[in-house]
Amino acid sequence: MKRTAALLLCLMMLLTALPAGAEEFSFSVRHGDRSRRQVAVTVDDCFNLDYTRMAYDLSVKHNVPITFFVLGIKLYPQDAELWRTIAASHNEIGNHSYGHRDLSKQPRMGVYNQVMRAQSSLDAVLGYHYPMQVFRPPYGHTNRAGSVDVNRMIQSLGYDHVILWDVSQTSFEKCKKQVQNGSILLFHTNPKDLKCLEKLIPWLIEEGYELVTVSQMLGKPSVATSTDLYEFVEYRDWQNAL
Repeated sequence: MKRTAALLLCLMMLLTALPAGAEEFSFSVRHGDRSRRQVAVTVDDCFNLDYTRMAYDLSVKHNVPITFFVLGIKLYPQDAELWRTIAASHNEIGNHSYGHRDLSKQPRMGVYNQVMRAQSSLDAVLGYHYPMQVFRPPYGHTNRAGSVDVNRMIQSLGYDHVILWDVSQTSFEKCKKQVQNGSILLFHTNPKDLKCLEKLIPWLIEEGYELVTVSQMLGKPSVATSTDLYEFVEYRDWQNAL
């Protein structure tokens, strides 16, 4: 209880205080280092579990990682086995919000709700804490004129960046022409995207690209999971404390 209370206090401090200008650095990331022959394949939403499994199977077949930006609302208890398998693999799971709402149109508490509830949903399905290190806003939208400072709020919740992309194509031929060093490629769990990935991943390997997770591209350490469920603040505790 003391540990949970302390974590809640730290969270509240983060929500109300950030150093001046902290959000001024390049918070939105569209690609990695252009001098390194690396690319990151990302798969968003995960609405369709069959295609999510197919994407995972491709990552295993070719021994390359994929970053899955999952929606909290699509994390069902009956799918726990697949998500535990993905979490334990060389792949990465990223936060894509809970319900795919445009954060630039949400009130302050709506933004926090979308980010924190997604984390809690993943932890509940896995049965342990998997601290998602990368965040992708729905539609790629964050700050806009007249909106709350979404970037600042996301940063206050522990994310160094919001992850966007520089390649979004379902055509293999078009995708090949756009890929370059440091590219972050956006795909979804549907037939066209998986068909493209089936051709694209082998081609990327043949072309000498190193496929990495988004965290690896940003120089972050591997996700440090915890089986002690009392070491993290669950969404319901966080919500009740506000």
